Amino acid sequence: MARPEKIAQVDAVAAQINAARSIVLSDLTGLNVAKITELRRRCREAGVEIKVVKNTLAKRGVENTVAKDLAPYFEGPTAIAISRETENMAAKVLAKFASEHELPKLKAGFVDGNVIDAKGVLALSKLPAKDELVSQLLGAIEGPARNLLSVIQGPARNLASVLKQVSEKQSS
Repeated sequence: MARPEKIAQVDAVAAQINAARSIVLSDLTGLNVAKITELRRRCREAGVEIKVVKNTLAKRGVENTVAKDLAPYFEGPTAIAISRETENMAAKVLAKFASEHELPKLKAGFVDGNVIDAKGVLALSKLPAKDELVSQLLGAIEGPARNLLSVIQGPARNLASVLKQVSEKQSS
């Protein structure tokens, strides 16, 4: 590859990593063409971009990004899966595919400024998306408050009901 092409590829990797909400590195060794094509199709459907870049170019690409701590994981054949939509979509797609086909081998991930190992990527794949977690948390907080409000309003509601029944009985 000519030098300008390498520079363009390094810049492209850096731009993609800076725009990513999560990154998962995996080793595709052992997958045949049909399985790699299937994995790429699943990634595309989920909004995850997966690509294989030479390790030296990938290391240079992550060098000046927030994910610079991923550089040591670019050893051997490495595929980069990038999710721009949710923090765990790349992990979900790759972990599900790996459970079905026993490959690819997960290496590491990068989420919210932190590098996670393969076990962390598997754990991330089992979590709901960040937006779902926030809505679940808000629902858990709102539930007791709603119940408390109902309990507080209960006596006033009961008194109003009794007064209404008394007034209806007297007017009859």
